[in-house]
Amino acid sequence: MPNAPTSLCLLRLSALGDVTHVVPLVRTLQAAWPQIRLTWIIGKGEHRLLAGLPGVAFVEYDKKSGLAGMRALRRELRPHLGEQRRFDALLQMQVAARANLLSAFVPAGRRIGYDRSRSKDGHGLFINERIPDRPGIHVLDAIGSFCEPLGLRQTQVRWDLPVPDDAREWARAQWPQDDTPTLLISPCSSHVLRNWRADRYAAAAAHA
Repeated sequence: MPNAPTSLCLLRLSALGDVTHVVPLVRTLQAAWPQIRLTWIIGKGEHRLLAGLPGVAFVEYDKKSGLAGMRALRRELRPHLGEQRRFDALLQMQVAARANLLSAFVPAGRRIGYDRSRSKDGHGLFINERIPDRPGIHVLDAIGSFCEPLGLRQTQVRWDLPVPDDAREWARAQWPQDDTPTLLISPCSSHVLRNWRADRYAAAAAHA
C-alpha cells in the first residue's frame, strides 16, 4: 500500500452525469485511506445532487462569479487544509478553460490531470502529472484512473449516492401503491443536441 496522503482536493464542477462518475473514485480513495480528508470543488447544481456524501467536504464554485469568485474560493479552502499549507495533491478532473484557471487557485504540490489526448484549453499548463493515456476508454474509467499516480487502482465501481428521506418520500408518492410496473422517461438533457426526438420517446412509451 502506498504512503497515505493526508488531504486531497478534487476539482470537478460539472455536469451532473460526470460528477456521479467521480463517486467510485471517492470510494476507492476512502477504502485505501479511511482517514483521508477529501475536499471537492463542485458546481452549485451538482452539489445539490451529491450533498451528504460521507467523508467529503464540498466547496461550491459559482461559474458566474468569475475571477472574484476564484479568489474567494482560495480563502474558503484554507480551513480545509488544517495545519497544512497546501493539499497533498489536486486531482484536476475537468479540462474546460474556466476549470483550468480555477485550479491555479488551489494550493497543492502535486497537480494531477488528464493525459495529453484528453487535454485542451491549456490544461497541461496547470498540472505537473498526468493519468495514463488509454485511448477510447469511457469517462468513468478515465476518472477512475486519477488514483493511479497515487499508487492505487480502481478495481470496483461503487455508486451509493446519498438520497435524503424527503426525496424518497416524494418518489414513493409518485408510484402506484400496488405492484403495477412503472416506466420513468426523462426526456431532456443539458443540451438540445443531446435530446432524443419526441416521436421516439412516444414510440418507446407505446411499446412499454
